[in-house]
Amino acid sequence: MSRFTANAYAEHIAARCDRRILSPVTRPVPLARWWREPLWAKALLGAILVYATALMAWNLSRGGDFSFYEASARSMSQSWQAFLFGAFDPSATVTLDKLSGFAIPQALSIRLFGMSTSAVALPQVVEGLVTVLACAVVGLRWAGRGAGLVAAAAAASTPVFVSMFGHPMEDGLLTMALAVALVWWQRAVITRRWWPLVVAALFVGVGFQAKMMSAWFVLPGLVLATVVAFSARRTVPEGALPRAGTAVPQQPGATRSRFALGAALVRATVLGGVSVVASIAWMVVVEVLPASARPFIDGSTDNDVFAMVFGYNGLDRFVPGAVPGAVSGRTGDALHTAAGGAHDVTRTAMTWTHEAVGAAAGGSGSTDSVTKLFAPPLVSQIGWLYVAAFAGIALGLWRWWPRRGRPATDRAGFATLVAVVVWLATAVAVLSLARVPHTAYVAGIGVQLALLAAVAWRECVRLLRAPRRWQRLVPAALAVVQGAWWVVLAVGSRMPSAMAVTMFALLAIGVVLLVAAGLRVRVVSRRRGIAPAALAVALLCGPAVFSAQVVDAGRDGSGGDAYVGLKTPSNEVFHVSTPAVWGGEPTLSPPVTQLVDRAEAEGAGTGGAPLFVTDSWAISSQIIAATGDRVLTDGGYSGSVPVFTESALATMVRTGGPRLFVVQTGAPPSDPVRQLVTADHCAQQQWWTDQTRPEPGNGKASGFALYACG
Repeated sequence: MSRFTANAYAEHIAARCDRRILSPVTRPVPLARWWREPLWAKALLGAILVYATALMAWNLSRGGDFSFYEASARSMSQSWQAFLFGAFDPSATVTLDKLSGFAIPQALSIRLFGMSTSAVALPQVVEGLVTVLACAVVGLRWAGRGAGLVAAAAAASTPVFVSMFGHPMEDGLLTMALAVALVWWQRAVITRRWWPLVVAALFVGVGFQAKMMSAWFVLPGLVLATVVAFSARRTVPEGALPRAGTAVPQQPGATRSRFALGAALVRATVLGGVSVVASIAWMVVVEVLPASARPFIDGSTDNDVFAMVFGYNGLDRFVPGAVPGAVSGRTGDALHTAAGGAHDVTRTAMTWTHEAVGAAAGGSGSTDSVTKLFAPPLVSQIGWLYVAAFAGIALGLWRWWPRRGRPATDRAGFATLVAVVVWLATAVAVLSLARVPHTAYVAGIGVQLALLAAVAWRECVRLLRAPRRWQRLVPAALAVVQGAWWVVLAVGSRMPSAMAVTMFALLAIGVVLLVAAGLRVRVVSRRRGIAPAALAVALLCGPAVFSAQVVDAGRDGSGGDAYVGLKTPSNEVFHVSTPAVWGGEPTLSPPVTQLVDRAEAEGAGTGGAPLFVTDSWAISSQIIAATGDRVLTDGGYSGSVPVFTESALATMVRTGGPRLFVVQTGAPPSDPVRQLVTADHCAQQQWWTDQTRPEPGNGKASGFALYACG
């Protein structure tokens, strides 16, 4: 036997110890990548992406954005100052009432392709495809290529995703960013490297720029799962690292256990810290700039971006007035929700269906209830995979729960399960307590449901090879239970009869094949691919068929509210609309068209000067989105943001600025624009009534008058 010095022996044992500690889950290993998978798997993934693209882009030129945000995207495409600060208008006098990261891809698309409905919506299609691919990658590295394909198909067929990614909405970038963050976090866990963890945190920051604090839903899951992944018990040879000059241990094979909890906490702290820094970095830059060098911050009364983000768009939705400087006027959604939703816990399927019809008839459904995610109108957009996801949680715990004798590779699988489940629980808790004003909010649980459904599929495929018959019949039982849930969803959402028949026919075929596989009928059991394919069809045919309704332009939702199907009672028969992939443009209502013509006849807007100043974004947004003309707007989205004062407007008139002002009907006495035209005795030029273009949830601009001052 070769002789070792104390140091040489220590190095030898340390090398063996490192291999034992790092193998196999903690040692950097080649990552599974889709381009390395078999041709048939890549072809199936490509087909899923084509299916997703077709559904998202079928009516791309028909569904414009909410005009307030559409105007901002066009403004940002025309002015670099507006682009950098996320301004509402080309003159960059006021920002949006939220962070504008979601509008950056839209502005770049408009600058590249010109202004059109499709140009504004195209980035969301790309974001949708990236989300599907991210689910495929996480599923592949978590549970194999089959799970990756199922996760991708589940994401591609989630109804709220199909409508949301086909319209310009801030939720698209948020969903994509968090899905990509999960991809990089998973890579950090598998490879034990730092840089993927930092990249994951940076993508959380990207999600924050899209929809602020909603991006932090993922942080509890990632932080906790990081601790779980990196604090695994490690077996270390006793005395494996003796100091120089010390005696060599007599029994180097003896072992002791230790936890790397300290190192895990450091990584979790870095993940959380970088996420927060990336989230607020732009806000800090805006805050330190002089107020004269940037637009006024909408959503705040004192020009404070932190009040806008954490007050107006955050805590004030639960506790009004919690953040000083935030625009008030919101109600305590969480308290109202908790008080009003307790009776919904025991709602039966029949009551569910009755309430669906009642909500569709004009009520708010259960958007104010703590059980809103299980009731109309939201559940039909996100709930098709609930049963599979619950099964995925149970089967995933059964598969990956740490036990003595389990392989070390299970640690990464268990950590990923923790990340996804805690992320799901966090999002469900917040969405249940807060009021959900738009259906797209529920997209915050779509990625998690898709991944958990893929886990359910994978574990059910394993059960099909179990020695006991009852275990082999579990997949069929799961499909039957999910089918029963789909009956409730189909009735409550008024799913077209032909589609419902197709869905249940596919489900029935899948169940029959699964029962045959469980009973080991030779025709099925001898062909190994039949049962897994039947299981995938049985789990996904419901949302896939339901989402196909978007090929009917009347069932595709809108930029103001992503929704598949009919939200109100209608006798409209489902039909396939002609694809409208490219084109479309914002339009002006007839009264606003006349207003613009009159302002131009007065000589306004020449040489790039503003057309006029108005106190209603519902007027200015139409003009900015359709023409790109400069229109100054006071009040912000809420109408109560002090962008201008009466004295500032008067100074503007005296120094050669805009002399035309548009005042909306019913403007309050505190309105600076109204104060100006009253105090300066401006001449009313014309008055219009405009009931042709109502904005969702806003009754502004039902009428307006044009005044000339100076």
